[in-house]
Amino acid sequence: VYSVRLLARLPLDWLAIDMEHAPTSQETMVNMVAAVSEADGPQPVVRLSQASSENIKSALDAGAAGIIAPMVNNGEDAARVVDWAKLPPIGSRSFGSPYAGLTWGQTGAENQKASNDQIMVAVQVESNIALDNLGDIFSTPHLDMVLVGPLDLSISLGLDFFSGESSPILDQALGSILAASRKHNIPVGIYCPSAEVARQRIEQGFLFVNVAHDTNILVDGVNQALKVSGQ
Repeated sequence: VYSVRLLARLPLDWLAIDMEHAPTSQETMVNMVAAVSEADGPQPVVRLSQASSENIKSALDAGAAGIIAPMVNNGEDAARVVDWAKLPPIGSRSFGSPYAGLTWGQTGAENQKASNDQIMVAVQVESNIALDNLGDIFSTPHLDMVLVGPLDLSISLGLDFFSGESSPILDQALGSILAASRKHNIPVGIYCPSAEVARQRIEQGFLFVNVAHDTNILVDGVNQALKVSGQ
């Protein structure tokens, strides 16, 4: 939470709070969302441990500006995520948190009216099954964004993501995803292992990218300090 308070003062568009692959508890997630919101800078986005009504409601009740649902493989999966994230009449999410509107400086009544328009609902495409269902996923009503998980996608395609080498198979898959994004006018993002990769992905047409990852920054920073100090 303390690191998030510092990062939230930087000129960033968003900060992702990861509950899928990080040991983030429910209480810690709520405190992190609050820390980002109170900085009045980046938008707090929560990547869920899995797509469920309970997980989505918890993140949005905490005041998250958006949610990212992992491992979405078809249009039915995507439609369920939208239903769980949106309030009636679009979806079925219940409303009642006094904290949900604080991210935007809204009262409960104001947030209830504005929630469906201002929250970001995103799903992750990260399997060869999802590649066969891109049209159905991207055409899901009220879906705001699709995010590519290149590591799991590479594994699903039988590729070695950590080799550092480009793969025509992965490039073709990413091209198909970008084409679906343009066809359906839905923004697409992608996880990036470095700032250099982020720059390349932006040039390719990905609109939502991370420029850093907290654990990478920590390890790289210590390694650099050791190198400079001659250790």
